[in-house]
Amino acid sequence: MLCFGLTFGVEVFSKYLEREPDGTLVAREEVEVYYENYYIRADKVRYNPQTKEVVAEGNVYVKSTDGRLEVKGSYAYIDLNERVGYFLNAEGRFQRFYFEAEKAEMEGDTYTVENGEITTCPPDRKEMVLCFSKARIDQKYVISENNSLRLFRIPFAYFPIFAYPVGERRSGLLPPTVGSNTYNTFIYQQPIYWAISKNKDATLTIDLRDKQAKGFSVEYRQAFFKEDDLQFKVSYYKEPTPPGKWWEGRDPTTFRENRYRIQMSLDLGNFKAGLDTISDPYFLEDTSLRARERTVPYITSYVTYKKDFERFLITFEAKHFYDTTSPNNKRTLQKLPEVALYWKSQQLWGPIFFSLYSSYTNFYREKGLRGQRLALFPELSIPKNLFGRVFYSNLVFENLYYFGLNKQGYKQTVSSLYFSESVPFIFDLQAENFKFKSFLKVGYSFRGKDFNNPRFDNRDQLNKTSQIDALWTGGMGYKDREFLNLYVSSAYNYLGKYTYEGITTDRKLLPIRAVVSLKPFEGVNLTTDSLYDTEGGFPLRISNSLNLGYKNTSLTLGYQTARNLLNQRTTDQISLSFSTSYGPAVFGLLLTRDNRIGKDLARQASLDYRGACWSLGLLARDNYDGTKGKYIKELYLTFNIFDLQRFTVPLKR
Repeated sequence: MLCFGLTFGVEVFSKYLEREPDGTLVAREEVEVYYENYYIRADKVRYNPQTKEVVAEGNVYVKSTDGRLEVKGSYAYIDLNERVGYFLNAEGRFQRFYFEAEKAEMEGDTYTVENGEITTCPPDRKEMVLCFSKARIDQKYVISENNSLRLFRIPFAYFPIFAYPVGERRSGLLPPTVGSNTYNTFIYQQPIYWAISKNKDATLTIDLRDKQAKGFSVEYRQAFFKEDDLQFKVSYYKEPTPPGKWWEGRDPTTFRENRYRIQMSLDLGNFKAGLDTISDPYFLEDTSLRARERTVPYITSYVTYKKDFERFLITFEAKHFYDTTSPNNKRTLQKLPEVALYWKSQQLWGPIFFSLYSSYTNFYREKGLRGQRLALFPELSIPKNLFGRVFYSNLVFENLYYFGLNKQGYKQTVSSLYFSESVPFIFDLQAENFKFKSFLKVGYSFRGKDFNNPRFDNRDQLNKTSQIDALWTGGMGYKDREFLNLYVSSAYNYLGKYTYEGITTDRKLLPIRAVVSLKPFEGVNLTTDSLYDTEGGFPLRISNSLNLGYKNTSLTLGYQTARNLLNQRTTDQISLSFSTSYGPAVFGLLLTRDNRIGKDLARQASLDYRGACWSLGLLARDNYDGTKGKYIKELYLTFNIFDLQRFTVPLKR
């Protein structure tokens, strides 16, 4: 092996090396050239030290030392001084792009490729490629002309011009969604991503439908200290007039030709703020493609602040709710605002501890009871040892003051005393590899009388109380694996009556709640949560679920039923969820059925295929609309070309 080094940074290694009369170096067999950021390997290399021109022939391989460029070809010419050159019969990689071409020209960090193909699939799995007549690749984008997009070598799309972002975070098109539903034969959503800077980006989504409202949304995101500290989104849709079939059965006064949603969230640690408002209660139902978002019962705007000191905590909270189940928002109760001070538990003397909760709340709504409330709840806690056990005594002095009420007949000053006593018992047992854990808590609570005070939230529920509570939890495990968990709770009410879901009954024993979670084998999980009325002799609520999983397959079966104290059925539903994968394909099923009306509330099937550098998703869904008495059918197709979503994830820091 011969080595020739020059003072200006070029090193040539080869078996045979000679200098021609004009000074050109000619290297043959196992030639390697090193120059600054480039490594060149070939069968034969000619190098001119005066012009710094390199000509490589036979099994040419060029690589940049930063790893961004790798090229193989039959012939290469490179001007090291000007950083220009070209490759013949080239194939290689630039950043995450793999390409093949008859000719590839280099000019600095920009490459022009002729009559070739490009892909982000790995070389051994070129499932999707883009064939073109000419392409320009720089640090930001690939822009190609006369493109034929091929999947498994079969052409399926033609683009006169194709632009594709390079790198982790570049502006460009995101994967679109194409679909149809009962009201639209064609739906097309196209998101466009804009990488503004390292800590800011935005997404514009165009939403086109052939019959329902057409519109767009703009979402802006900015990071101050962590991801997504600030998010702001505006959605606007133009509703056709007169209203279409989707408005049948709705309150006509809610119709808006110009429909919108404005969202904002700001997170600065202790200070948080959010805005969420819509033009009409049916906006989410008509515009969202996600089933869960279409059925959101209310949206919230808020401003919150909290400051935690060593001995006390101060909070400020203002919340405005928008009820999407109501034709208007006039009866929705708002907290505008609530200011609270919590004095943390401090030892006063001996075993006596003192804490204090105090708050001011302004409850507002256009129609219905509204007013202001001042709450003052000092509390004394006394833990003590009796009979070898620790007893916990709590005494809360409950004081509520109401003013500014718009209705008469309510008690405006309430003072009450709430007392509770509890004692815990802990039992742990281990027999060889078996472990048993048990916890029992017995308590008594007392409040002397009821009050005819306004009822705005749970803090106003000062009801007469005299009952014994009992709670037991247990667990069983083998070695390091817990396979059984139990929970049981109930109470005995000395008052002889209680209220459940708005109905009062004359019974002393409160319903027994029992929760059992059983995991006998890996991949098997059975959970049942029931509430049983022992005096009535029937279950008030049952929620069962069975989860089965094996390798790449999972199945979940669920059953939920509920009754009121009159033994009237209020809920009776079964659900099924199934998912399995085979290789790159994932198949899913979802079913929810309401046995009371004998209808499937939701039916959904999905198929997702993940290729080497592309993905395809198909979703078919039927949702039952009870107000119209019919199913809303939906079909959506999402596809991802060259891992477009992966390359343009927002705000990667």
